[in-house]
Amino acid sequence: MAEAGDAGDVWIQADIQTAGRGRLGRDWRSETGNLFCTGLFYHDGDLASAAQLSFVAAIATARLCKAFAPQLSPGIKWPNDVQIDGAKLAGILLESGTYNGRIWVSVGIGVNLLNHPDDLPFPATNLAAHIDSQDPEDIPNALAALAILAREFDSVRAAWLAGGMGAIRDEWLNCAVGMGQTVHAKLAKEQVIGTAFGLGDNGELKVRLPDGRVRLLSSGEVFFN
Repeated sequence: MAEAGDAGDVWIQADIQTAGRGRLGRDWRSETGNLFCTGLFYHDGDLASAAQLSFVAAIATARLCKAFAPQLSPGIKWPNDVQIDGAKLAGILLESGTYNGRIWVSVGIGVNLLNHPDDLPFPATNLAAHIDSQDPEDIPNALAALAILAREFDSVRAAWLAGGMGAIRDEWLNCAVGMGQTVHAKLAKEQVIGTAFGLGDNGELKVRLPDGRVRLLSSGEVFFN
């Protein structure tokens, strides 16, 4: 759609994915009943600022969790993995391109609503497992979840468009996991170990190195403690 010039705003939801993928081309396990969706938007800034939509998406997904289970305190692992009690609930993947000189961004979001794979190298969970109710209407389904997610994404995105990262930083940090902890970051050509302590102006992870210097990480895989 984007390459044909139709770059939204629009959300696309699939009941089934046969080739779901995550970061670095990894397989994304697409269990039946979960939410698989992509938002497609034009972006009038540059690619660096477009990447900040991953923070918008993470906040919106955390809000989705609380809409179904208000007692939860979802966490966000930098930059955009949404967790519950340290177990991964959702993943977010951005892609971008241009059409007639305008940047488009696709925001792919996968949320474990009803089930999750249990043979991963890290813990995972699903939203239904944290809802203490036997009422079928309280159990999340994909269409209801997408309606909430799209609404919350629009709300967070509007604040971000008006005020940049500064407008959403506090809410992201309130959900952040790992702040004040030792972080091990795997970058393209090096590894960085230090203490995570905040978010930079453009969404970088602030890391204080053992010698006191501060590194701003804009990419890479991070592991806490």
